[in-house]
Amino acid sequence: MLRVSYVFFALMLLLLSVGCGEDEDDCLNSEMTLEEYRIANSIQATEGTGGLFYVILEPGEALRPSPTSQVVVTYRGYTTEDETFDETPSNTTRTFQLNSLIAGWQQGIPLVGTGGKIQLFVPSALAYGPNQAGNICPNTDLIFDIELVGFNDQ
Repeated sequence: MLRVSYVFFALMLLLLSVGCGEDEDDCLNSEMTLEEYRIANSIQATEGTGGLFYVILEPGEALRPSPTSQVVVTYRGYTTEDETFDETPSNTTRTFQLNSLIAGWQQGIPLVGTGGKIQLFVPSALAYGPNQAGNICPNTDLIFDIELVGFNDQ
């Protein structure tokens, strides 16, 4: 009976070591740093707070969203290897409460008004940090192309 318990225990350890959630080997990662990406692509970006860099492609209207605004956007999120992890489908928008988004979006989106377009270079500390989020590996730097379609103040 003791031998069966050891076999069962060893089998359980093996299963736990394989994992039961997302496999970090299968997630998207940023091998190239944001700085290396910007240099390789000749991108002149403005430095924000906490390591955020951004390029305002279109400033949009004069009014800007506040931290408590509900924002309507189209976007594409990708790694420095140009691997897309999320985007709005063609001819659709997504609506978010700005203060519930990652810090990089909270800082970047208010830099443009309705109709504005911005490219955000978000270090992992302003994204998901040491946590895996969906198919994004922990400590992954991210890039977002965002158009602010509109916003409502709450």
